[in-house]
Amino acid sequence: MSDRKERRLRGLVGSVWFALLFAAPLAAGDGTDATSWWLRLRTTGYAFQTETRSGATLDRLGAYQQIDGAVSGLANGRLSMHVSGRVHDDLSLSEKVNDRARLYSGYLSAMITPRLSARLGRQFVQEGVAGLTVDGLSVSFSPAGPLRARVYGGARAPIVLAYRDRVGDFGDDPVLGARLSYDLSPRFRSSLSFAYLEKDDRVSARPVGFEAAARPILGLRATGRLAYDLQGERWTRAEGIFQLQRNPGCPVLTAQFVDRYPSIDAGSYFARFTGVHRSRLARGSVRYEHRNRFGGELDYAGAWVDDRTSTRIGGAVLFPLGRAGYSARIGDAGEESRWFGDVRLAPLPWLSIEAGATILTYALFEDAPEAEEREVTIAFGRVRVVPRSGTALLVEIQSLETPLEQEDVRVLAGLDLTMGRGTGAFGLSRGGGLR
Repeated sequence: MSDRKERRLRGLVGSVWFALLFAAPLAAGDGTDATSWWLRLRTTGYAFQTETRSGATLDRLGAYQQIDGAVSGLANGRLSMHVSGRVHDDLSLSEKVNDRARLYSGYLSAMITPRLSARLGRQFVQEGVAGLTVDGLSVSFSPAGPLRARVYGGARAPIVLAYRDRVGDFGDDPVLGARLSYDLSPRFRSSLSFAYLEKDDRVSARPVGFEAAARPILGLRATGRLAYDLQGERWTRAEGIFQLQRNPGCPVLTAQFVDRYPSIDAGSYFARFTGVHRSRLARGSVRYEHRNRFGGELDYAGAWVDDRTSTRIGGAVLFPLGRAGYSARIGDAGEESRWFGDVRLAPLPWLSIEAGATILTYALFEDAPEAEEREVTIAFGRVRVVPRSGTALLVEIQSLETPLEQEDVRVLAGLDLTMGRGTGAFGLSRGGGLR
């Protein structure tokens, strides 16, 4: 069988598999009272017109359709199914492009015993050192006590590029991984994780990681993570986050630092280059909001790559209807001065109105003359209407003015429909939402 026919066959199998998973929540709606399901449909259409300096205009019209659904309570509560997907249409192009190259998942979950569960299908694995979309099987085990374990394996979902739509295919690159968690006490949690990844029949990464989260004293939360790649023989990431709030009436202090190496597969073309520098980031903030919703916040962020630095300092005033503030950035990455503000009104329980604007002045290098400065103006207005449970309408207008476009006005309109049956229907009561 030729590669082209094989790819078509695999794409057909994947499409049928996904369609069956998508149809399952609807088919289960007539089951017993123990069965619950929900289905959410979100459609967002957008249109915008850009006018360039030469006077030419560009008109675009497109839309996103997003589908999410689940059914639970099957097989006496032991089985459940989940699906999600998104399709993009660009109606302005002559080809009327229908782009299926978007994130989607579809998997079957089974509770084998109260302490052992499994998940089969396309799923997101976002824990420990893994951040992948995997076609395969994952098994979780939670014995009595502080220990928990999860192992997973399969193939990495294929990367979809503009010239190669493989959203219906299964991947070829094997993936294996595991995570072991241990809760020493209610105030201290830790985990060890490992992953094995291949790309084009070559080992691309073998990361191992350690995570910890602690509440050593009242009001203090701390989390940390370390990751090392056995294949590349280097530390790939060190991160820590600290947050302190003694009581609800006190300011919130947050500090974060990240020391990371660029994500480069050992089997890729770019792995041959040496002298790649690590990136170091730091952030600190103080936020206080009184019961009357007046307050303020201060924020600092810094970045260092080799001997190049960039620093941003800003602050904002908080008031019941929104906030207004200013920030400035200096350093080797250029200069920036930004004024921003936004407001939100809710005159009725089913109606909310938001608006905001940002005025930005920047230069691409430090101490630039005034002639090298550029301006960007961004503004938006948004109205959200919720006439009844399970239905929401959103209309938004955006305006953008940059050195390249004199005027860029975009109009977005979205409709969210949620229907379900049972207590798991997105918080809807039994029989609530749209029927």
